[in-house]
This record gives sequence, structure tokens and C-alpha cells, in this order.
Amino acid sequence: MRLAARLFATQGYTATTMRVIADQAGIEAASIYYHFSSKEELVDVVMEHGAQSIVQHINEHFEALPPDANAVDRFKAALVGQMSALIKFGDYALAHNRLLTQLPDSVRERQIKRRERHQQLWTTVFDDLRTQGYLREDIDIALSRVFVLGFINSVQTWFDPKKGTLDKIADQFITMFFEGAAPATRPRRSRKKELSASS
Repeated sequence: MRLAARLFATQGYTATTMRVIADQAGIEAASIYYHFSSKEELVDVVMEHGAQSIVQHINEHFEALPPDANAVDRFKAALVGQMSALIKFGDYALAHNRLLTQLPDSVRERQIKRRERHQQLWTTVFDDLRTQGYLREDIDIALSRVFVLGFINSVQTWFDPKKGTLDKIADQFITMFFEGAAPATRPRRSRKKELSASS
């Protein structure tokens, strides 16, 4: 399954055949069919495993929080939980993130439902932030979710443990998300730039 996930993620669904997977695993193609009736079933199981691993990892980070944890603590736990899951379950995570548009209809429909459950988890995190006064009423939660998940889901392309831990990266992101990136005192925009921006 791990080799299948890697091949699906790097070569795409169509280009990845059962024979190619078998060759990578050093077995006969018939051996795969003993466990999976088709490539469609195999990719479905791979996608399910990837999705479940990510959600389970996030929930484990939630469960590790102290009883008095607030919404920002849960936000950070979700950040670190999903980033660490994407790194820990790399091949499955890549397949999970890249294959949706390539899947057969039946598999894609199930995957969309799985993603909706994952999105609901994050929506709950943002709802809690708003309820506890950490998120303004005029901030769109769906757009916030897209923004945050876009940052998280690219972690495999830029994370370097030599430059800082995921915990510290999450702290930095939280600061930027809630406080912005501009300094407290910053130069005024010139009138010329303001006019240019509005035209």
C-alpha cells in the first residue's frame, strides 16, 4: 500500500498500473489481486488510509491538550497535528492531496465525503475561535480554512527540521494569522501608491 501510495502520488492514477506496483514491491501482479480486486479498490483503500491517518493524528494532538486548553491551543494542536501527519505519512498524504481529480467517479465521491468530514473538523476549530473571541465576526470561516490548509498542505515541500521545529513554525504562523505581518509602527503609504492601488 505504501508503494502504491507513492506511485499514485508521483505518477498519477492512470499511469500507475497494478503491474508497476507489483514490480516495485518485487512480487507478482497476481499477488496484489489476492488482497485487492482492482486498482480502483486499491486506490480507495490508500486514500482512506491517508485521510484516517491525518484525522487520527490531529485528534491525538487534541487529546494531549490539558483540560483548560482554549480555542487557540486547539488551533495550534490542529496545525501541528496535520503538519506532522503529512510528514509522518508522506506517501499516503501526497496521494491524498493530489489525486482527487484523477479518481474514478465512485472513488472520488467517497473521497469528497471524507474531505468534507475533515473540513468540518477544521470548521469546528474556527467556530471555537470565534465563540471565544479570537476571530472577528466579519472573517469568513470557509476562506480562513482554505488559507490555513493551503499553508499546511504544502509542508512537505518546504519543511526543514534543521531550521526549526513544527511547534515553533506553528507559533510563528499563529502570530502572523492573529496579529498580521506588519510591524506595529510602519511607514505611511504615499498618496501616489494609494491612488495607484485604488485605480
